Amino acid sequence: MSMFLKSLKELPPFGVAVGMRLDETDSGPGIVVLLDGDPNIGSQDFGGSFHNGVILATIDNAAGWCIRDHADYREGIAMATLDLRVDFLSYAALSETLRIRACCEGIDRDLAFVRASAEIVSTGQLVALGQATFMMGTSPGPHASVAQKPA
Repeated sequence: MSMFLKSLKELPPFGVAVGMRLDETDSGPGIVVLLDGDPNIGSQDFGGSFHNGVILATIDNAAGWCIRDHADYREGIAMATLDLRVDFLSYAALSETLRIRACCEGIDRDLAFVRASAEIVSTGQLVALGQATFMMGTSPGPHASVAQKPA
């Protein structure tokens, strides 16, 4: 496991809210998070399944984490999601646990490219596939070109 993941002491607020947890036992490429089913993150459509929005947002979070785990990432560089495409292939019942894997395929100057997947742990059935592009070096605060109103 990389230094970034070892130093990740707290999940971001979204991760805490949905019950995300790092899978430190997985030795595959990228990072892996697990997401247990819970009625608070579900949809009653199709008999109680994971809400697609929760899966999409979890993929987005994992994608950002895996960039920080890439060999070409420079510590402290902020980033923003430019493009995120997630194709939903099937539904997952809330009685299941999802495994979300994200792998940074490369960083080219100020862009990072990530592939991700979500699958049901017990069966390996794919639930979603994703691709994301991130802009590197974005400011974490208000943009400098935004006019500040006097107090």
